[in-house]
Amino acid sequence: MISFSDFIIFLNVFIATIFASNAYIPDASLSVPKIIKRHGYPSETHIVDTKDGYLLEVHRIPHGKNSKQYRKFPVFLQHGVVASSADWIINGPSKALAYQLADNGFDVWLGNSRGNTYSRSHKSLSPDSEEFWNFSFHEMGIYDLPATIDYILERTNQSQLYYIGHSMGSCMFFVMCSMRPEYNYKIRAQISLAPVAYVHHMTSFLNTLVPYANEIQKASNWVSKGAFLPQNAASKLVNKYLCGDNAVNSMLCKKYIVYKMFGEDTVQFDMTLLPIILGHNPAGTSVKTLIHFAQEITTKNFQQFDFGIEKNLDVYNCSHPPKYNLSNIIVPIAFYYAKNDILADPTDVVELYSHLPNRLGLHLIKFDKFNHVDFLYSKNVTDMVYQSVMNTIFKAEFVGWIPEFDNATAFNALSDYNKCNDDRNARTTNNGFWHKITSIIKKKEVYPLTSIMKEDKEKNVRLRNTYVMAWNQTYFE
Repeated sequence: MISFSDFIIFLNVFIATIFASNAYIPDASLSVPKIIKRHGYPSETHIVDTKDGYLLEVHRIPHGKNSKQYRKFPVFLQHGVVASSADWIINGPSKALAYQLADNGFDVWLGNSRGNTYSRSHKSLSPDSEEFWNFSFHEMGIYDLPATIDYILERTNQSQLYYIGHSMGSCMFFVMCSMRPEYNYKIRAQISLAPVAYVHHMTSFLNTLVPYANEIQKASNWVSKGAFLPQNAASKLVNKYLCGDNAVNSMLCKKYIVYKMFGEDTVQFDMTLLPIILGHNPAGTSVKTLIHFAQEITTKNFQQFDFGIEKNLDVYNCSHPPKYNLSNIIVPIAFYYAKNDILADPTDVVELYSHLPNRLGLHLIKFDKFNHVDFLYSKNVTDMVYQSVMNTIFKAEFVGWIPEFDNATAFNALSDYNKCNDDRNARTTNNGFWHKITSIIKKKEVYPLTSIMKEDKEKNVRLRNTYVMAWNQTYFE
């Protein structure tokens, strides 16, 4: 909590500096396409429409500044919660991942999830309506990502791409591949930076808001129709005058904005970037997205949105929401995580990793103070993270690449992801009519991954090797 004395200091500094800072920092006020062009890179803007009508703005760096060398597969970068495509370029040409990938010959695409600064449009809904903001990371996973991936593959005439997600950008991916497993085969390899799905060990001060989630939702619906932290003139004013170059301002921003939310790192976090970061963040999302994460903290599960018993029965035919089936995610995946990440806690990251069948490696950053946003803004992020990420992608560029999966951590399949033992309603019981009907339907459908749920470890290994061979022969030729 902020003490009274800290609040007085905070208020005095704000009043004293609101008229004092006149420094202009271009990257803090320009749009992402303009920033990319300002640094001498080619820039394109594309509009992707989703199946449910949202219009997403996607930014593209088709090649490097001084080279038009093209590698085979494009790279899709997806930002985290209340963020935008700006996250991938804020660190500048010498450090930001988007620029480094482009300079290494990759066609780079920067996604923007529904509701953020660049994706506040819909074919028929106004962002001033509650209906527009009725979404969470679930809809981002089943609608936004598939639409963007299909668009990229169509424009580049490729069958696969690399996916790199930070924080919620990884969460959206897990939702997509568990709910729409056909998209596994459109991803060459996936890189998760500070992956988020299980969050019950999170120690960020955001965790203190969980008990008040419903009240926050009601207040937000009344004030902003369900929008959460949208970027507007007021937020830009506060960011500009409260977190400028002034030393006292920087101290306050570090203490109350960065360290309390993401983890304290006085060494690697580049404070000179703070005005630029706050010029683009928060970029906004829906309150429902935050409520969904709050539910994950409370239940300790990675599951679909909980609407309450009555609506759950209508939506899921069960009184509680089903868990996401992580065993459906057969994409080769590499994890990068940090000890001092108080949002993506190492315990939660390792738990998530153990539920994924095809793992390329679990990489712990070799610096104990590395935090959640250091994956984007660290002074030495290239040496600590990005070089390893690019080496993983470089290996996958070979035509005959066969993933070398990590067997050091035991695979822990979730066997109860879709079970519903609810005696309140016959539709949801194992002896009920609904269960019998759905069981017949499921027998007619093809589930290539159901056998991996079996507990026979030796058989699982054989099955997994079969999947690898089939993957290589069918999709990596």
